[in-house]
This record gives sequence, C-alpha cells and structure tokens, in this order.
Amino acid sequence: MKQERIRKITVLVSPAAGMAMRAIRRVTATGATMLVLLSFGLQDAGAQGRQATPDEPYRIIGVVWRGETEVEDGFRAQLRQRGIPFEFEVKNLDLDRNNAPPFIEEIRQKQPDLVYTWGTGTTTSIVGRVEQENPGDYIRDIPGVFVLVAYPIEANIVEKFERPGRMVTGVSYLAPVDVQLGAIKAYHDFKALAVIYDESAENSRINVEHLREAVPQVGMKLLEYRVPDNNEGRPDPGALPELVQRARDDGADLLYMGPDSFVTRHSDVYTSSAIEAGLPTFSSTQAPLLNSRAMFGLVTDYFTVGRLAGLQAERILVDGLDPQTLPVGQLARNKLWINMDVVHEVGLYPPLALMAVADFRDSPKTD
Repeated sequence: MKQERIRKITVLVSPAAGMAMRAIRRVTATGATMLVLLSFGLQDAGAQGRQATPDEPYRIIGVVWRGETEVEDGFRAQLRQRGIPFEFEVKNLDLDRNNAPPFIEEIRQKQPDLVYTWGTGTTTSIVGRVEQENPGDYIRDIPGVFVLVAYPIEANIVEKFERPGRMVTGVSYLAPVDVQLGAIKAYHDFKALAVIYDESAENSRINVEHLREAVPQVGMKLLEYRVPDNNEGRPDPGALPELVQRARDDGADLLYMGPDSFVTRHSDVYTSSAIEAGLPTFSSTQAPLLNSRAMFGLVTDYFTVGRLAGLQAERILVDGLDPQTLPVGQLARNKLWINMDVVHEVGLYPPLALMAVADFRDSPKTD
C-alpha cells in the first residue's frame, strides 16, 4: 500500500500577499474539505420515501468504470453515519462500455431503490442522456445518483444544475477552469500551458474546449497534443514521454492534467516524464496527485465527494425527493494540493501566500 506523508507548515503572510490570495481562499480549504451542498433554494416538500429496516434495507446498485475508489468508501460512510440501512452492490465496467448492457438488464430485473454511477462514460452508458434516441436501452425509471462527472450539463446528463429534469441527479466535483487557472497563476507566472489528452473521451474534449476559451484570457498560450492511437485503435500510453518532450520543446512551461481517464491511468509515466523534462504538472483531479507524481493541483477530495453523493441518496431514499428537481450537489471549496518532493526535483517553489492555503504532501515514489 502506498503511504502518504503529510507535512504541516505554518507561514506568516504579508498583507499584500494576503490580498493577492483572496480569490484562492474563496475556493480552497486547508486540511479536511468542507461538506457543503449548494441547494439553489431547495425546500423540503414534506415528502417521505420508503422507510427501510435492517431486514428490508434500501437496495442500491452501483456501476463503476475502473473498480472501486475512495468515492465509494465515502458514499458508504455517509449512509452508515446517518444510520440508514442499505445494501450496496457494485458492478465494474472494467474500462469498457460494451459491458453495460448485461448490467442494465440485471438492474431491470432486480429493481433496486437507487442506481449509482461513477464517471461520465459509465453514467451515459447506464442511464443515457437527457435527449436519447433510444431511451429504452437505458435505465430511465429508477432514481439515479452520479459521481465523478466533470461536466454534467455539457455531457447532456442533466438539463440544469438547479433542476436536472430527469430521474438522475448527482455530484459535480471539478473546480471551474477559470478558478483552476487562477490557482496556476497564483503559483507562478506561467506563459505556456500544454494539455495532452485522449480525444476519444468526452470529458477530455469538453475540458479542452474550456481551456481554449479560458487560457488566453489569463495571458497564457495553450498548446494541445492529442494522444495517438496504437495498432489496436486505442490511445497509446507509449506516446506520452515523447509528447511531454515535444511540449517542452515547443515552449511549454506547465503541463495540465484534466479529467482524463486515460491520462489518470497512465499518470506514473506521464508525471515521471514531466519531471525528467523539468516541467511542473498541474492536476484538476485528485488521483494523479495521490497516486503518481503530479506537482500541484486544485482538487476535490474523492472521499468527500462520496459523502455528498450519500447525502443526495438520503434525500431521495429517506426524504422522498424527486431526482428531477433535486439540484446537483457541489462542494463549496476545493483543496490546493502541493507535492513537495516534486517541487524539490523540479525546482519551482510556491510563493509564501500560496503556502498559507495549501496542503503539502510527498507524492508516492514510482519505479
């Protein structure tokens, strides 16, 4: 098991530096991330769901993309803390959407009280989209809660954050791109941001579209590199070191890691190549910071995302609220995470003002 070493650092910040960090402080939390549901004026309607008992618990079927994560741990922990009887059966797509139809059929046969889905690809594979040509191929009549969906509106999973408009609601976990860029510029006056991405992944395409609009507005140049396919027609992880070096040769001074499942799975190779090239890496998600050697990022804690999903499940199962009108949950604050051992290797240290609001850790060592 990979061990995590946490460094606690106390810093005095000058008034001028404090003023420069106001925007970052609004969206960061040092230590434990706050669990806050932005309800958009949601009012309890006096409804009540089926009252479960230990003998007849709520039945939940979860479908995940690449095995269980800390999100599922947080989901279970929240329901247990609230004393809610439940059974949580988890199915794994194992990185292949073609595995979805048998799970859909099983869900139809078992008729659980709630369907839980992890990630954009899983969610669209199991419950489909708002506008679906063949809705009968998906689960449309059982309440659903999604997690780890970066862009639920752009991916056409819900109509609005305030009112999903269908039997599915969930948790949005990604800090807005402009806020991420604010954290990046607060760390250092970077000039050219490079993104290496899997063009076949919907999250990645949407993320790059946001970057194209936002990066020039903060005075940076955006460099884009699509991961080429291998002989099997899939993104080639062997191309990552060459793409990192190409980005460096083209003048990039920062590598950006978005909500890209392919890059996350191969983040050891990606971040090690970045360190060899002397390039810092910024991650918008927790996994590359926790499991590989990304240098810094503005992220949402996976366990806390799971807890918020558990709160959403409680509103549906216990309180009897309709997912169609239950707003998508959002965390009020994100965590600014800096892996100090990578900082030492790259030689680019954060300003004191940023240190006052950051979590400092050592990333796991990789072979």
